Amino acid sequence: MTESIQRSAFSHFHPILTRPQDNDHNGHMAGSTVHALFETAIQAFLVEQAELDLREGELAALVVSSAADFFALPGFPDVLEVALGVSRLGGSTVEFRLALYRPGESEACAMGRVVQVFVERATGRAAPLPETLQLILAGLSLNR
Repeated sequence: MTESIQRSAFSHFHPILTRPQDNDHNGHMAGSTVHALFETAIQAFLVEQAELDLREGELAALVVSSAADFFALPGFPDVLEVALGVSRLGGSTVEFRLALYRPGESEACAMGRVVQVFVERATGRAAPLPETLQLILAGLSLNR
């Protein structure tokens, strides 16, 4: 089970508007959709805040591990926020901790973890994180 993290531990939130197709046949958001929302928040942060070119840049960020625990069942027409933090920062690896909240609520609908390895796009080999990226990601360290 993913360790519960308080909302106040996160400094970055990515807003999400759910769509009708996000609901499964039970009328709730499917687990695969929650994983996609986590990935969306990470990629948006890397593009918007770290100014990485994830399509054609020298570095590519590959997900090598992910997990999520679910506590509530959001679905369309919920408005949600993905909280994004960094729990571990290594040479070429970042472990993100994420939580899915309804705005203003302190209890998470879901919590998860995503580990990404940065690789050289041309070779596919692990690449050390550039210093600027390290500093930006360090700014997402969880406040426990």
